[in-house]
Formats: sequence, C-alpha cells, structure tokens
Amino acid sequence: MSSHTSDHASHMERIAQALGKVTAESDNFMSGDLEARHRLVSRAGELVSAAETPFESLLWNIWALPTRIVAARIAVDLKIFETVMCDGGRPKSTEELATPTGASPTLVKRIAKACVSMNMLDEHGPGLYVPNDLTKLMSKPEYAAGVIFNFDMNQSLFSHMPAYLRNTKFQNPDDPLNGPFQYANQSGSMFTWLADHPEVFHAFHLYLRTLRTYRPSWMDMYPVQKHLVEGLNVDGDASAFVDIGGSTGQMLEEFRDRVPEYKGRLVLQDTSDVISAAAAGLGNDTRIELQVHDFFAPQPIKGARAYFMHFILHDWPDDRCREILGHLRDAMEPGYSKILIGECIVADQKAAWQHVALDLFMMAQVSSHERTEGEWRTLLESCGLKIAGIYTKGEGNEGLIEVVV
Repeated sequence: MSSHTSDHASHMERIAQALGKVTAESDNFMSGDLEARHRLVSRAGELVSAAETPFESLLWNIWALPTRIVAARIAVDLKIFETVMCDGGRPKSTEELATPTGASPTLVKRIAKACVSMNMLDEHGPGLYVPNDLTKLMSKPEYAAGVIFNFDMNQSLFSHMPAYLRNTKFQNPDDPLNGPFQYANQSGSMFTWLADHPEVFHAFHLYLRTLRTYRPSWMDMYPVQKHLVEGLNVDGDASAFVDIGGSTGQMLEEFRDRVPEYKGRLVLQDTSDVISAAAAGLGNDTRIELQVHDFFAPQPIKGARAYFMHFILHDWPDDRCREILGHLRDAMEPGYSKILIGECIVADQKAAWQHVALDLFMMAQVSSHERTEGEWRTLLESCGLKIAGIYTKGEGNEGLIEVVV
C-alpha cells in the first residue's frame, strides 16, 4: 500500500470516528438530553477538524479568523444589523443598508458579504440581505458592545504583542504596568485607559452584563442555602454579602432576586467611577449598598458572611493577588466567613478554548493569566487560605471556588 493510500485511509477513519460521535450526541439531544447540545457543538468541531486538510485549517486560521472581528466591528459602525432588522426584516439592498450612514454601497456590500460568511447575516438573493437569529442579537446595543470592546481594546494589543515578547526575549509578562498593553498604547494601565475612553468603558460593562446572562450563574453551581443562608448572623457586618469589584451591581441584583431569603446586607464595592455608574443604574434600589473601595486597601467590612469576587484575581499577577487576598483573610471570621471566587479553572490538558482565549486576553491587557486548579491552590495556600470546594458547570464556563481561613 502506498503512503498516499495509507494516509487517505487514515483520514477517512478519522472522519468516520468523528461522524459517529456527532451522530451519537445528535441522538442523545433529540432524545431529550439537553446537555448533549453542548457536547454536540464540540463533536461537530472535531468533525470539521477531521474532515479538513491541514492546509485548509491553516488558511482558515490565517485568512478567516483575523478578518471576522474587523468586519463585525465595521458592520456595527455601519449600522448594518439594526438596519436589516427594520420593516420586519424584509430583504434590503446594499443601497438601503448604506443609507443610515451615507456609506459607499460598494463598501457596504463587501462588509455585508463578510457578515454572511460568518453567519451574522443571510442573503435573500444577489445584493439582497435578510436577518437571521444572530443578526437579531447583533442589532441590539448590549450584544454589539461585545464586538466594540473586544476590537477597540484588544486588536492593537494583539498586533503589538509579538514584538513586545521579542523585545523581552520571550519572558512571561507579569508586570501590570509594563506589559503588552503599555507597549502598544504607551500609557498606564488598562483601567485608566478605559476611563479615558468612555465609549469603550460603556461597552465593556454592557458586554459583561450581557455575557453573564448567557453563562451559568455561580448560584447554579454552589449550595447557596446550605453554605450562606443557613447559619447567617443577621447583625451588622456579619450579615454582609460583599461583592468586591462588582461593576455596576448586576451580580448582586441577581443574588437579591434569586435568594430573597438572604436577609443580610448586600454591599457593592468598586472604584468611584464605577460606583457612580452603578448608582445611576440601580436608581432607588435601597437593598444594595454602594461603597467606594480599593481592594488593595484593608477591607472595611469585618467578619462578613461572604466576600465575593467575580473575575477579579485573573486581572492581577500572583504578588498583587496576595495583597487582595491578604486583606480579606485579615477581615474574615474563622469558621464563618468565606471568600467566593468566580473564575476559570483551566484544565491541565486539552483546556477549553474559552479559557485559553481569556488567558491570552489577560496576557495582553493586564500581564496576568487564567489559572489551573493547582495554581489556585498554590496561590491561596501562600496566603494562609484553603480551598473548601470547587464547583463547576459546563466546559469553558467559569467555576466557583469556596475559600476559608
């Protein structure tokens, strides 16, 4: 048997195996196993990988992926998604799509065709466009915000990161004030940059709020009743559930609504700019207390029931995390207080693409990283803390780490 024939047989076998997995998960899903849908998506990706030749895979990565985010960002500026949704989503020409911005119809056609190629838009006929389910999402500001933030923040960072790493002789970035972000922007931290770019700042918080809507809540993983409600001391600081760096309060709003039997204080802590935005968004909601606080300073609420941090520690290298955690350790009441950390727990092998992508985002933005379970244990134990439990739900989602003194 020639090597070519052998390679072809091996290729066919890989395709057959991948196709079998797709069929099995399809049957599971059609039989009522709703969790099988996530596995089906993963298996379908494996089938594409098996069916493609290595060269086809290479072209996809170097041609398609870099152009998709830029086309989506331009489409948002051109108002393509919201325009195509008008008048009940009737088919629209490129001239009609160009009208709201006065753009060149030729340019609009090129961007619209790129959007069709990535399933953000459908074609009804030559030069006629109609919406699909993804278009409906992208026409809404809260979903377009994800494109705005991820392009405006990250694309310049990624384009400069190879040169930055060459200049450092490929050392791992771990200085939040001297990393890929500073190299690309010639400025301070990502957080000060966001404050100076209000459109991106707004998109960032809108994007985070929307992202949480579609991912499992930590309350779907963690035994809230047993570990927080039962045994709650309802007096003063001991009753508090403190959301540290909690943005504009969306997590506390969810907690308030889903756990009405929690009778303690709900405290949102963040920087002054964010707390001002939270105050505007929460309006007359008196259930949630707003407090300006720098988590690198001593924690003012002592002996709280829980100190919650969602995607805070992944913004910082280990030495800065120890400062944050040290202040919480000092404030905790042993045997009562808990730290709840909502973060990714990266697999040691074949890590989920979502976790790997976030890891490179953290490298570019803040010279930090996502952590494996072993890295979490090492970090927390170095602060005199211990993991009491790790709770997860679904591949690629964040988990919930319960920490005690």
